[in-house]
Amino acid sequence: MRKGGFRVVFSVPIPFNEVLRDFYCGHRRMVLTITYKWLAVVLAGLLSVVLAFLIWFSWSRTDSAIVSFTFDDASNTQYDQAFRIAQSYGLPGTLFVPTEMVNMSERGEGYEWTMGWDRIREISAAGWEIGSHSRTHTRLRDLSPDQVKDELRGSRLEIEAQTGIAPMSFSSPFGNFDDDVIAQVMDVYDFHLSWKGHRGRNPGRGFERRFIGRFEVENDMTAAQVCGEMVKAAEADTWLVLLFHGIVEGEAEEYEVSTDVFEEIVACAGLLQAQGLIRVETVRDAVEILDWRRNLPFWGRQRGRDRG
Repeated sequence: MRKGGFRVVFSVPIPFNEVLRDFYCGHRRMVLTITYKWLAVVLAGLLSVVLAFLIWFSWSRTDSAIVSFTFDDASNTQYDQAFRIAQSYGLPGTLFVPTEMVNMSERGEGYEWTMGWDRIREISAAGWEIGSHSRTHTRLRDLSPDQVKDELRGSRLEIEAQTGIAPMSFSSPFGNFDDDVIAQVMDVYDFHLSWKGHRGRNPGRGFERRFIGRFEVENDMTAAQVCGEMVKAAEADTWLVLLFHGIVEGEAEEYEVSTDVFEEIVACAGLLQAQGLIRVETVRDAVEILDWRRNLPFWGRQRGRDRG
């Protein structure tokens, strides 16, 4: 501005260093924000890859066919022979216990061939599953609904009291049941196993919890026949459930298998498992694995329902 021939200049000091500092800090914050966002994206991507690998890895470990060894009646021969042999190969089983027969045996009132609760607890502690075979091993279809209820609930409560684990599986004595009996069974237990039924070849996916079939191993069968059934299960992706009664030394009679044949069967199962063709599981764990496969990527253990 001119005034009287003079130029008047108003100068305002500009804090250039502060402007520069603000620009630098703002730019740095912007860079850091972008960096953190990209880092989050990268980490999320890595997490997805790791999760996908874990799902694939777990699937590959559980995609083998499953074979289950089950034993009805809780006889002493099953403890002396079957349990000993299976343990030597590191294979588990499922033992179905008629609880009142065990109690009577311990009281010296008969059924001396049935093992006592100490042996049953030892088997349970070794990782075997303890299932119910009713209280008195009776034909359930011949009983009234209240009597069936007593057989089912009484056995369940006794096993839980003796082992500390509530049973999830039930095996009908003599394979004697109808729709009404099964309905009552499923009110108390998670799974019902028949004596026989589709030769024990249960679908690997979509099996029926109310009617899990079993392949009964009889005294006139060879170990090669049973081993062949396990190979077929591996080829067809089925769940093969084997049923045994007495395991005896020497010549086997009706409802019995010799220890030699049984050990050959167990050895075959161990070999097939080592090759990744099958995996030997209890009924309870087999159902958990099959449910897991069906519900991928759901993770978690199936629990028994809380029942009174």
